[in-house]
Amino acid sequence: MELKELSPAEFNDFVSIETTNNFLQSSYAFSRYKNKNQEAYLLGLVKNQKILAAALVVKIRELKGKKVFSAPGGPILNYELKTFPETFKFFVKELKVFLKNKSGSVLQISPNIKYEKTLAETLKSNHFKELGEYIQCKWISTLDLSKFSSESELLSSFRKGHRYSVKYSSSRYHLEIRELKFDELKILKDLSNKSAKKHAFSDQPLTYYEEMFTAFKDKIKVLAAFYENTPISAAMFIIYGNEIVYLYSGSDPEYNKYCGPFALQWEMMTYALKNKIPRYNFYGVKPFDGDGVYEFKRGFRAETEELAGTFMLPLDAFGKLYTLKHKYHKYSEVA
Repeated sequence: MELKELSPAEFNDFVSIETTNNFLQSSYAFSRYKNKNQEAYLLGLVKNQKILAAALVVKIRELKGKKVFSAPGGPILNYELKTFPETFKFFVKELKVFLKNKSGSVLQISPNIKYEKTLAETLKSNHFKELGEYIQCKWISTLDLSKFSSESELLSSFRKGHRYSVKYSSSRYHLEIRELKFDELKILKDLSNKSAKKHAFSDQPLTYYEEMFTAFKDKIKVLAAFYENTPISAAMFIIYGNEIVYLYSGSDPEYNKYCGPFALQWEMMTYALKNKIPRYNFYGVKPFDGDGVYEFKRGFRAETEELAGTFMLPLDAFGKLYTLKHKYHKYSEVA
Protein backbone atom coordinates (compact mmCIF):
# COMPACT_ATOMS: atom_id res chain seq x y z
CA MET A 1 0.00 0.00 0.00
CA GLU A 2 1.16 3.52 -0.75
CA LEU A 3 -0.15 7.06 -0.49
CA LYS A 4 -0.67 8.96 -3.75
CA GLU A 5 -2.02 12.33 -4.79
CA LEU A 6 -5.18 11.71 -6.79
CA SER A 7 -6.67 13.60 -9.71
CA PRO A 8 -10.19 15.00 -9.16
CA ALA A 9 -11.53 12.28 -11.48
CA GLU A 10 -9.81 9.50 -9.53
CA PHE A 11 -11.02 10.95 -6.26
CA ASN A 12 -14.61 11.22 -7.54
CA ASP A 13 -14.62 7.66 -8.86
CA PHE A 14 -13.68 6.35 -5.43
CA VAL A 15 -15.81 8.50 -3.13
CA SER A 16 -18.93 8.09 -5.29
CA ILE A 17 -19.21 4.43 -4.28
CA GLU A 18 -18.61 4.93 -0.55
CA THR A 19 -21.52 5.46 1.84
CA THR A 20 -19.59 8.07 3.84
CA ASN A 21 -19.15 10.41 0.86
CA ASN A 22 -20.27 14.01 1.42
CA PHE A 23 -19.94 17.44 -0.17
CA LEU A 24 -17.11 18.46 2.17
CA GLN A 25 -15.04 15.61 0.72
CA SER A 26 -15.61 16.32 -2.96
CA SER A 27 -13.76 17.61 -5.99
CA TYR A 28 -16.10 20.63 -5.82
CA ALA A 29 -14.85 21.52 -2.35
CA PHE A 30 -11.30 20.96 -3.60
CA SER A 31 -11.98 23.34 -6.47
CA ARG A 32 -13.15 26.02 -4.03
CA TYR A 33 -9.91 25.75 -2.04
CA LYS A 34 -7.77 25.89 -5.18
CA ASN A 35 -9.74 28.86 -6.54
CA LYS A 36 -8.87 30.83 -3.40
CA ASN A 37 -5.23 29.64 -3.45
CA GLN A 38 -5.66 27.62 -0.26
CA GLU A 39 -3.30 24.68 0.18
CA ALA A 40 -5.24 21.46 -0.40
CA TYR A 41 -4.57 17.88 -1.49
CA LEU A 42 -6.58 14.92 -2.76
CA LEU A 43 -4.86 11.91 -1.23
CA GLY A 44 -5.52 8.20 -1.64
CA LEU A 45 -4.21 4.97 -0.16
CA VAL A 46 -3.61 2.67 -3.11
CA LYS A 47 -2.95 -1.08 -3.27
CA ASN A 48 -2.52 -2.86 -6.61
CA GLN A 49 -3.96 0.20 -8.39
CA LYS A 50 -7.09 0.04 -6.20
CA ILE A 51 -7.96 2.94 -3.90
CA LEU A 52 -8.75 1.77 -0.37
CA ALA A 53 -9.15 5.14 1.36
CA ALA A 54 -9.09 8.79 0.37
CA ALA A 55 -9.21 12.25 1.90
CA LEU A 56 -9.42 15.86 0.85
CA VAL A 57 -6.94 17.53 3.21
CA VAL A 58 -6.76 21.32 3.47
CA LYS A 59 -4.60 23.73 5.45
CA ILE A 60 -6.87 25.70 7.78
CA ARG A 61 -4.30 27.76 9.67
CA GLU A 62 -0.58 28.36 10.07
CA LEU A 63 1.23 29.34 13.26
CA LYS A 64 4.90 30.34 13.05
CA GLY A 65 5.40 28.15 9.98
CA LYS A 66 3.56 25.20 11.55
CA LYS A 67 0.45 24.15 9.64
CA VAL A 68 -2.85 22.75 10.86
CA PHE A 69 -4.50 20.50 8.27
CA SER A 70 -8.07 19.28 8.26
CA ALA A 71 -10.04 16.57 6.46
CA PRO A 72 -13.59 17.93 6.98
CA GLY A 73 -16.15 15.16 6.60
CA GLY A 74 -13.39 12.62 6.09
CA PRO A 75 -11.49 10.49 5.53
CA ILE A 76 -13.56 8.41 3.11
CA LEU A 77 -13.29 4.65 3.39
CA ASN A 78 -15.41 1.64 4.30
CA TYR A 79 -15.58 1.80 8.09
CA GLU A 80 -17.58 -1.46 8.25
CA LEU A 81 -14.92 -3.77 6.79
CA LYS A 82 -13.07 -6.07 9.17
CA THR A 83 -9.85 -4.69 7.69
CA PHE A 84 -10.81 -1.10 8.61
CA PRO A 85 -8.48 -0.79 11.64
CA GLU A 86 -5.49 -2.00 9.65
CA THR A 87 -6.29 0.14 6.60
CA PHE A 88 -6.94 3.22 8.72
CA LYS A 89 -3.72 2.77 10.70
CA PHE A 90 -1.61 2.55 7.55
CA PHE A 91 -3.46 5.47 5.95
CA VAL A 92 -2.78 7.66 9.00
CA LYS A 93 0.87 6.60 9.06
CA GLU A 94 1.30 7.67 5.42
CA LEU A 95 -0.68 10.89 5.94
CA LYS A 96 1.63 11.85 8.81
CA VAL A 97 4.70 11.44 6.60
CA PHE A 98 3.14 13.38 3.73
CA LEU A 99 1.87 16.27 5.88
CA LYS A 100 5.05 16.58 7.95
CA ASN A 101 6.91 17.03 4.66
CA LYS A 102 4.51 19.95 4.03
CA SER A 103 5.35 21.50 7.45
CA GLY A 104 2.21 20.02 8.96
CA SER A 105 1.97 19.80 12.75
CA VAL A 106 -1.69 18.82 13.27
CA LEU A 107 -4.31 16.81 11.40
CA GLN A 108 -8.01 17.13 12.20
CA ILE A 109 -10.59 14.67 10.91
CA SER A 110 -14.39 14.58 11.18
CA PRO A 111 -15.61 11.26 9.73
CA ASN A 112 -19.05 11.37 8.12
CA ILE A 113 -20.31 8.36 10.04
CA LYS A 114 -22.57 7.81 13.02
CA TYR A 115 -20.86 7.84 16.39
CA GLU A 116 -19.87 4.46 17.76
CA LYS A 117 -17.72 3.84 20.80
CA THR A 118 -15.66 1.24 18.96
CA LEU A 119 -14.87 3.76 16.20
CA ALA A 120 -13.83 6.38 18.73
CA GLU A 121 -11.59 3.85 20.45
CA THR A 122 -9.96 2.92 17.13
CA LEU A 123 -9.19 6.57 16.43
CA LYS A 124 -7.83 7.07 19.93
CA SER A 125 -5.62 3.99 19.55
CA ASN A 126 -4.09 5.80 16.56
CA HIS A 127 -3.26 8.75 18.87
CA PHE A 128 -6.18 10.98 17.86
CA LYS A 129 -7.69 13.16 20.58
CA GLU A 130 -11.50 13.26 20.63
CA LEU A 131 -12.89 16.81 20.59
CA GLY A 132 -16.61 16.16 20.15
CA GLU A 133 -18.50 19.10 18.65
CA TYR A 134 -15.55 21.06 17.29
CA ILE A 135 -15.28 22.72 13.86
CA GLN A 136 -17.67 20.25 12.20
CA CYS A 137 -21.21 19.76 13.47
CA LYS A 138 -21.55 16.52 15.45
CA TRP A 139 -25.36 16.46 15.52
CA ILE A 140 -27.36 16.62 12.30
CA SER A 141 -31.04 16.41 11.43
CA THR A 142 -32.09 14.24 8.48
CA LEU A 143 -35.26 13.08 6.76
CA ASP A 144 -35.62 9.84 4.81
CA LEU A 145 -37.65 10.80 1.74
CA SER A 146 -37.57 7.32 0.22
CA LYS A 147 -40.51 6.27 2.39
CA PHE A 148 -42.85 8.83 0.80
CA SER A 149 -44.60 8.08 -2.49
CA SER A 150 -46.13 11.52 -3.04
CA GLU A 151 -45.96 15.17 -2.03
CA SER A 152 -49.28 14.92 -0.18
CA GLU A 153 -48.02 11.98 1.84
CA LEU A 154 -44.87 13.91 2.76
CA LEU A 155 -46.84 17.02 3.70
CA SER A 156 -49.25 15.08 5.89
CA SER A 157 -46.31 13.71 7.90
CA PHE A 158 -45.29 17.19 9.14
CA ARG A 159 -46.41 18.66 12.42
CA LYS A 160 -49.72 20.49 12.18
CA GLY A 161 -48.15 23.94 12.43
CA HIS A 162 -45.59 23.11 9.76
CA ARG A 163 -48.30 21.80 7.42
CA TYR A 164 -50.26 25.01 7.77
CA SER A 165 -47.16 27.18 7.28
CA VAL A 166 -46.28 25.37 4.03
CA LYS A 167 -49.85 25.73 2.74
CA TYR A 168 -50.22 29.37 3.81
CA SER A 169 -46.99 30.37 2.09
CA SER A 170 -48.56 29.60 -1.28
CA SER A 171 -52.35 29.71 -0.88
CA ARG A 172 -52.67 32.68 1.46
CA TYR A 173 -49.50 34.72 0.92
CA HIS A 174 -48.70 33.68 -2.67
CA LEU A 175 -44.95 33.70 -2.19
CA GLU A 176 -42.82 33.52 -5.31
CA ILE A 177 -39.87 31.12 -5.12
CA ARG A 178 -37.00 31.46 -7.57
CA GLU A 179 -33.33 30.62 -7.89
CA LEU A 180 -30.82 33.40 -7.40
CA LYS A 181 -28.01 34.06 -9.84
CA PHE A 182 -24.41 34.82 -8.90
CA ASP A 183 -24.92 38.59 -9.00
CA GLU A 184 -27.95 38.23 -6.69
CA LEU A 185 -26.16 36.44 -3.85
CA LYS A 186 -26.18 39.68 -1.87
CA ILE A 187 -29.86 38.95 -1.24
CA LEU A 188 -28.87 35.83 0.70
CA LYS A 189 -26.09 37.71 2.46
CA ASP A 190 -28.39 40.57 3.54
CA LEU A 191 -31.05 38.19 4.84
CA SER A 192 -28.57 35.94 6.63
CA ASN A 193 -27.09 39.04 8.25
CA LYS A 194 -30.53 40.01 9.57
CA SER A 195 -30.98 36.54 11.04
CA ALA A 196 -27.49 36.65 12.55
CA LYS A 197 -28.25 39.93 14.32
CA LYS A 198 -31.56 38.63 15.68
CA HIS A 199 -30.23 35.28 16.91
CA ALA A 200 -26.70 36.44 17.81
CA PHE A 201 -24.62 34.10 15.63
CA SER A 202 -21.73 34.69 13.23
CA ASP A 203 -22.62 35.13 9.57
CA GLN A 204 -20.56 34.06 6.56
CA PRO A 205 -19.09 36.85 4.38
CA LEU A 206 -20.45 37.39 0.89
CA THR A 207 -17.24 35.96 -0.56
CA TYR A 208 -18.04 32.58 1.01
CA TYR A 209 -21.37 32.34 -0.81
CA GLU A 210 -19.69 33.44 -4.04
CA GLU A 211 -16.92 30.86 -3.67
CA MET A 212 -19.41 28.06 -3.03
CA PHE A 213 -21.61 29.13 -5.93
CA THR A 214 -18.63 29.14 -8.30
CA ALA A 215 -17.06 25.88 -7.14
CA PHE A 216 -20.16 23.69 -6.82
CA LYS A 217 -21.69 24.76 -10.16
CA ASP A 218 -24.82 22.69 -10.88
CA LYS A 219 -24.58 21.02 -7.46
CA ILE A 220 -25.74 24.15 -5.67
CA LYS A 221 -29.05 25.97 -5.50
CA VAL A 222 -29.70 29.31 -3.85
CA LEU A 223 -33.40 30.00 -3.50
CA ALA A 224 -35.25 33.09 -2.34
CA ALA A 225 -38.87 33.63 -1.33
CA PHE A 226 -40.43 36.91 -2.44
CA TYR A 227 -43.54 38.61 -1.08
CA GLU A 228 -44.82 41.31 -3.44
CA ASN A 229 -41.35 41.51 -5.07
CA THR A 230 -39.60 41.85 -1.72
CA PRO A 231 -37.10 39.12 -0.78
CA ILE A 232 -38.09 37.85 2.67
CA SER A 233 -36.14 34.60 2.98
CA ALA A 234 -33.26 32.86 1.18
CA ALA A 235 -31.29 29.64 1.55
CA MET A 236 -28.35 27.76 0.06
CA PHE A 237 -28.60 24.04 -0.70
CA ILE A 238 -26.01 21.51 -1.89
CA ILE A 239 -27.07 18.56 -4.05
CA TYR A 240 -24.46 15.85 -3.70
CA GLY A 241 -24.48 12.06 -3.75
CA ASN A 242 -27.76 10.72 -2.40
CA GLU A 243 -28.75 13.82 -0.46
CA ILE A 244 -29.69 17.47 -0.46
CA VAL A 245 -27.98 19.50 2.26
CA TYR A 246 -29.63 22.61 3.69
CA LEU A 247 -26.52 24.67 4.35
CA TYR A 248 -27.21 28.36 5.09
CA SER A 249 -30.22 30.63 5.19
CA GLY A 250 -31.57 33.93 6.38
CA SER A 251 -34.90 35.69 6.79
CA ASP A 252 -36.23 39.16 7.42
CA PRO A 253 -37.88 39.09 10.89
CA GLU A 254 -40.43 41.68 9.79
CA TYR A 255 -41.94 39.12 7.40
CA ASN A 256 -41.99 36.08 9.70
CA LYS A 257 -45.74 35.57 9.37
CA TYR A 258 -45.41 34.92 5.63
CA CYS A 259 -43.65 31.60 6.26
CA GLY A 260 -40.74 32.11 3.84
CA PRO A 261 -38.43 29.47 5.40
CA PHE A 262 -41.20 26.86 5.19
CA ALA A 263 -41.78 27.66 1.53
CA LEU A 264 -38.07 27.21 0.71
CA GLN A 265 -37.83 23.89 2.52
CA TRP A 266 -40.95 22.61 0.77
CA GLU A 267 -39.60 23.71 -2.61
CA MET A 268 -36.42 21.68 -2.13
CA MET A 269 -38.17 18.68 -0.62
CA THR A 270 -40.49 18.41 -3.60
CA TYR A 271 -37.46 18.84 -5.88
CA ALA A 272 -35.85 15.90 -4.08
CA LEU A 273 -38.96 13.75 -4.48
CA LYS A 274 -39.21 14.52 -8.20
CA ASN A 275 -35.54 13.73 -8.73
CA LYS A 276 -35.56 10.62 -6.51
CA ILE A 277 -33.03 11.99 -4.05
CA PRO A 278 -33.65 9.85 -0.95
CA ARG A 279 -32.07 11.85 1.86
CA TYR A 280 -32.82 15.40 3.00
CA ASN A 281 -30.10 16.69 5.31
CA PHE A 282 -31.12 19.68 7.43
CA TYR A 283 -27.53 19.63 8.71
CA GLY A 284 -26.41 20.91 12.10
CA VAL A 285 -28.57 21.15 15.22
CA LYS A 286 -28.21 21.51 18.97
CA PRO A 287 -30.54 18.70 20.04
CA PHE A 288 -32.33 20.00 23.09
CA ASP A 289 -35.92 21.10 23.57
CA GLY A 290 -36.50 24.80 23.17
CA ASP A 291 -33.76 25.46 20.64
CA GLY A 292 -35.52 27.25 17.77
CA VAL A 293 -33.50 25.76 14.91
CA TYR A 294 -33.87 22.26 16.36
CA GLU A 295 -37.64 22.64 16.75
CA PHE A 296 -38.00 24.05 13.23
CA LYS A 297 -36.25 21.06 11.68
CA ARG A 298 -37.93 18.55 13.96
CA GLY A 299 -41.32 19.88 12.86
CA PHE A 300 -40.67 18.34 9.45
CA ARG A 301 -40.26 15.01 11.30
CA ALA A 302 -36.52 15.00 10.77
CA GLU A 303 -34.52 12.58 12.91
CA THR A 304 -31.41 13.52 14.84
CA GLU A 305 -28.15 11.70 14.15
CA GLU A 306 -24.97 11.86 16.19
CA LEU A 307 -21.86 11.82 14.01
CA ALA A 308 -18.40 10.74 15.08
CA GLY A 309 -17.31 14.31 15.77
CA THR A 310 -13.86 15.85 15.39
CA PHE A 311 -10.57 14.19 16.30
CA MET A 312 -7.15 15.85 16.36
CA LEU A 313 -3.79 14.18 15.73
CA PRO A 314 -0.46 15.86 16.62
CA LEU A 315 2.27 15.27 14.05
CA ASP A 316 5.22 16.73 15.96
CA ALA A 317 6.18 18.39 19.26
CA PHE A 318 4.43 21.66 18.34
CA GLY A 319 1.34 19.68 17.38
CA LYS A 320 1.29 17.99 20.79
CA LEU A 321 1.28 21.36 22.55
CA TYR A 322 -1.40 22.65 20.17
CA THR A 323 -3.57 19.57 20.75
CA LEU A 324 -3.22 19.75 24.54
CA LYS A 325 -4.85 23.19 24.52
CA HIS A 326 -8.06 21.83 23.00
CA LYS A 327 -10.75 20.36 25.21
CA TYR A 328 -13.71 18.12 24.44
CA HIS A 329 -16.86 20.09 23.59
CA LYS A 330 -20.43 18.93 24.07
CA TYR A 331 -23.15 20.34 21.82
CA SER A 332 -24.49 22.47 24.67
CA GLU A 333 -21.10 24.13 24.99
CA VAL A 334 -20.85 25.26 21.39
CA ALA A 335 -21.08 29.02 20.96
